[in-house]
Parts: sequence; C-alpha cells; structure tokens
Amino acid sequence: MKPTQEQILSALNEMIQSKTELKAEKVELGIIDDLKKDVENAKKQVASAERLHKAAEKDDIKLNKLNAEWIDLRAKAQKELKAVKSLVEFGRENIKEAKSLLSKSKKTASTIEQQLKELGLDKKVISSELSEIDKLNSTLKSLDFAFLDDLPF
Repeated sequence: MKPTQEQILSALNEMIQSKTELKAEKVELGIIDDLKKDVENAKKQVASAERLHKAAEKDDIKLNKLNAEWIDLRAKAQKELKAVKSLVEFGRENIKEAKSLLSKSKKTASTIEQQLKELGLDKKVISSELSEIDKLNSTLKSLDFAFLDDLPF
C-alpha cells in the first residue's frame, strides 16, 4: 500500500517539528555554552583585577611612606639650611672683624718697625708677630665660603 497524501504530509510535519525542536535545543545549548564562557572570562578578569588592586594598595603604602620620609627630610634640610646660613653669617662677620684687626695690627707693626728703626733697634722684637699676621692673613684668604655657592641663599 502506498501512503496517502495525508500520511505523507503528516510524516513531513512530524519531521519538520522534530528538526525545529532539535534546532531550538541546539540554540539553547549554544547560549548556555556562551554564558559559561562569559562567566569563566569574567572570573579571570575579576581575579586579575584583585591582583592589580592588591599590588596598587602595596604601592600606595610604599608611596605614602616615602612621601612621609620626604616631608621629614625636607623639614630637616630646611632646619640645617637655617643653621648653615646662621653659621655662614657669623663666620663672615668674624672674617670681617679679623681682617680689620689684622689690618690694624699690620699698621701698628709698621709704625713700631719705623720707630725701632729710628731708635736703631732691631725689628726682631716683633718678627714673630709679623710672621703671625702673615699666617693669619693667608688663613683668612682660604676662608672664602666657596662651597656655599650651591646653597639657595
């Protein structure tokens, strides 16, 4: 017996429905696979973000510590700068006074030399003072504070 047209159409209809159901299941399975992949990728991204966050926290702690040390060192440097500036000013005043005293001493020694010469006496009496005046003048010339050229004052 030959199948009737109705039987053929019914069989075809069943086949089409069966294929459609398979396609729908396949589509559903594909979407689930995509979801699983997305969740897995998100899990990797979150893990990476956590590692980066921890590293950034550690670096932030280090940076804050270094910043605090820098602030402390800057304060110490400012304090030392004030101390050096004060010492330099005092040193320059002393040099100025010493130069004045040495100049006065040189004039006095020259007057004494002249008087000793007029009296016919030997100037050896003040030779040690003359020698000391020369040494002190030489020492003063070496105290030029050239090392301070790099300081901001």
